[in-house]
Amino acid sequence: MSEAFDKLRREPLLPEHHYREKLEYKEGRLVKLEQMLAAPEKFPGHKRGLSWDRGTISLEILIARYSAGEAVASLKDDLTRCMELFKSHYESYPDYGRLRLWEPDAYQYVMWLLSLAVLLGLREWVPVIATWISTESEDGQDVLVSRLFGRLGISLPGDSLIHEKPYADLLRATETQDEAQQQAMADYLKRWYGGMKDCYWYDRHKRLEAGFFGYWAFEAGLVTLLWNIDDRSYRDMRFYPKDLLHFASEQVTVPHDEVQKPHISRKTGERCPYAGRWGVLESPGAFVQERMFKEGDVFPEGIGRERIEGPVTWIVMSREDGGPTREA
Repeated sequence: MSEAFDKLRREPLLPEHHYREKLEYKEGRLVKLEQMLAAPEKFPGHKRGLSWDRGTISLEILIARYSAGEAVASLKDDLTRCMELFKSHYESYPDYGRLRLWEPDAYQYVMWLLSLAVLLGLREWVPVIATWISTESEDGQDVLVSRLFGRLGISLPGDSLIHEKPYADLLRATETQDEAQQQAMADYLKRWYGGMKDCYWYDRHKRLEAGFFGYWAFEAGLVTLLWNIDDRSYRDMRFYPKDLLHFASEQVTVPHDEVQKPHISRKTGERCPYAGRWGVLESPGAFVQERMFKEGDVFPEGIGRERIEGPVTWIVMSREDGGPTREA
């Protein structure tokens, strides 16, 4: 594993050789699936399965790229491709079953797709995703899913929680405030992985040949954003997609005639003017090189856009004194 990849990756269990090998394989697989879908049907239902595989593979590629430390902004194209493939699938097979929330994998797909759409700034896909979910009572109607979509202006049925483990803590975070809310989020992240044993990707880091792409509770980021929770107490916990949150938080709507001010910044070798969290502007991993600095600390070197260590620009992401992060 190269030193640069080791520093930039967000998923500590993802080996570089595995990531690059599987990424190449899956991109090639998407091309092959496209060719197979254009060929005559071998047997009834064959193409339906191939069509679904395209959406799944494209989603796994996106998550793997986030795990590897790729720039968050670059993932918008991956997500658009993923959404288009799922949309094509449901348009081609409208009578085939929608996502049934009682199935752990289907529930997780909803969480992945909804969270990524919002966090990556592609909210126009939210009402489309809602149409992919079955609303039949026998397929599962869930209060957490209903609440998340409701926060985004979409009405879905559901007054009880289908999967208590691990989602009870996340639901609690939507019902509490302040420290209790932050504690609910921390509890969710602590219990999240253990509550995912029924999902197809569980423990894949122990079976790399199956295709490991990383472990992320994207929905924790979604709730943090939609309920405007101060995440400082759990921001660095395992499975929390903090770089996605930072990206989403930065996507503030600015009037067309107003230019957003640049971040307060300092170069390598200069002293830190404000205690808080700072990130490398040139990082190819979308601020993955973030750390806490005290006032007066000297900023070190970092990994630049060419993935070479050297002098960089550090920008303030959050200040302990609550002050502005952009120039006046």
